[in-house]
Amino acid sequence: MNNPYRPLPPLGALIGFEAAARLGSFSQAAAELNMTQSAVSHQIRTLETHLQQPLFLRINRRVELTDAGRDLLVSAQDALETVRLGVRRLDAYSKPGSVVIHMPPVFGALWFAPRLVRFRSSHPEVDPWLYTGSQGVDLAESEFDITLTAEAPSGEGFVSAPFLREERVALASPGLAAGFRERLSEAPLIHDEHPDDWQSWFLAAGVDRADCSRGLNFSDTALAVDAAVRGLGMCLCDRGLAQPLVSEGRLQVLSPVSLHGGGPYHLATLERNLQRAAVRALWDWMLMDTGSC
Repeated sequence: MNNPYRPLPPLGALIGFEAAARLGSFSQAAAELNMTQSAVSHQIRTLETHLQQPLFLRINRRVELTDAGRDLLVSAQDALETVRLGVRRLDAYSKPGSVVIHMPPVFGALWFAPRLVRFRSSHPEVDPWLYTGSQGVDLAESEFDITLTAEAPSGEGFVSAPFLREERVALASPGLAAGFRERLSEAPLIHDEHPDDWQSWFLAAGVDRADCSRGLNFSDTALAVDAAVRGLGMCLCDRGLAQPLVSEGRLQVLSPVSLHGGGPYHLATLERNLQRAAVRALWDWMLMDTGSC
């Protein structure tokens, strides 16, 4: 298989070249880079040998770029700046209190965010970095410290714990609930893409409703819940996820009927991650009473 990087010159030599070209002096470049002048000269010769053409004109005690050198300088500066910025971004991963956590969007919006103020007040030394996504992640091959997943990973080095078992209930704003609590078969509906849908709920409730597919549709359950808060219809959501909104009086549970999904969601991490105090603090906090807020 061809190596696409084979034609590249030694990248370390580009640093000496860029400094010498920018400053117009091998000696000044050496002083800036804390190198000897001969070391800078060697880097330039290495580049010129690799590229098979001169990059500088040596004129007495000064140097000037050739046309090829001026062209390479633009590319070298762009490339080195890209690498410099990329390395700076890595600082976030090495912050002592940084914890990168992955979870489905609905958990981030309805469970994690409402509790974040309380967590920060008790653990100001921890800086959670929340990444939401519907796809599972490989903890061993990613930068995530903790993930919330429907399937607990197994194998040496992994740690997992049950987090929440879904219980989907019917919810509506107080205003809409007052008008339709006794006639749910007529209430406007809000749908998400969860397999436990309104048809399943009305069947479990023993209510005959022919138009279960009508109403607003959202791919994101958190947006469906927000629409319900705004009085646009009644939605289905996990009781634990909706609890902050119910406690605040922004939503009401319309019926004791609920739909129980499959197995519980799990928190998962690696044993080595829990050796870090910040990861352990967030892990322990999340495993406390999930109904509190």
